Amino acid sequence: MRADWARRSGWSVAWEIKRWLKCWLAGTPGRLGSALRVRLYGFGSRGPDVFIAEGFWAEYPDRIRFGNSVGINRGCFINAGGGVTIDDWVLIGPGVTIYSQSHDLNGDPSLPLALRDDVRKPVHIARGAWLAANVTILPGVTVGQNAVVAAGAVVSRDVPARTVAAGVPAVAVRSLEESGSTVTT
Repeated sequence: MRADWARRSGWSVAWEIKRWLKCWLAGTPGRLGSALRVRLYGFGSRGPDVFIAEGFWAEYPDRIRFGNSVGINRGCFINAGGGVTIDDWVLIGPGVTIYSQSHDLNGDPSLPLALRDDVRKPVHIARGAWLAANVTILPGVTVGQNAVVAAGAVVSRDVPARTVAAGVPAVAVRSLEESGSTVTT
């Protein structure tokens, strides 16, 4: 059995040109770079005041919906095959990875993983959430309103609103008070 990567990935000249454009956009620094990424990447929808720092990469950008006042730090990756919604006032730290698409581990065992169907589940990052540096969000996860995910966490289950989650896999470590306590992660 031979994997035909060009056929499977949908390769074409247009696909190749889009990859080159993404590389150029990813490396363009500052506010100008952010403005170009926001306008040229082809997101599904976006509110005003979205900032996307250098090194950003997205697969299926047309399936990403941004709210207002979203901040994405350097070196982030989003695979939005299953859809990704990022609500208002979300902060995303450097090196965060969000996956809404994965490989089917329960598929036909006679097929290599590369030839099995994809599993796609939407990801939702609710209003006011903060994903600290190097967080990984897996398919089907919802991070609740004003929740915090600590640096380096791998989130495989929903994070309740106003909760701090940490670890691998991430678990709730404490609740945040409505009055606005300070959290260092």
